Amino acid sequence: MRHILIMGVCGTGKSTVAQGLAEALGLTFVEADTHHAPEAVARMAQGMALTDADRWGWLDRVATAAGGSSDGSVIACSALKQAYRTRLRAALGEFLTVHLKGSPALIASRMASRTGHFMPTDLIDSQFADLEPPAGRHTLTLDIALPSGKLIVAARDFARGQADAPANDTTKREETL
Repeated sequence: MRHILIMGVCGTGKSTVAQGLAEALGLTFVEADTHHAPEAVARMAQGMALTDADRWGWLDRVATAAGGSSDGSVIACSALKQAYRTRLRAALGEFLTVHLKGSPALIASRMASRTGHFMPTDLIDSQFADLEPPAGRHTLTLDIALPSGKLIVAARDFARGQADAPANDTTKREETL
């Protein structure tokens, strides 16, 4: 079973890319936002950043949802800190990571134009403050200035290439597009 994490700060298009990638690969799509506790959603909606303690149960619920898929999953989850990704790995095993990266100005403009989401634009700074960018051979970093279709294709090609790589291949595969 394989899992692919699409991560990044709020407003980078994680859900769009993850859903498109899941469809392209025939995997289950897991939207981490739907697994937040109601109290956490209320905190964020009020402009209060979550703490690590607020996130542990959420990450466990996300891992349970992803682990329930028989073929694997594509997870849209901020997973900003290495400790969060480590917690997901403890439950799911090794997974591929696609980090969606963009400028604060681009992300702010995207967030200002979206409707119906609980995350306000004034939490962008706290997201960047918590961000510990992933690295390593199972990581692809993509610039969100690219159209979502290109991001999905790049993520799909990366996932397929990683699946075809020899198991004993230890070369570093961190890529940035």
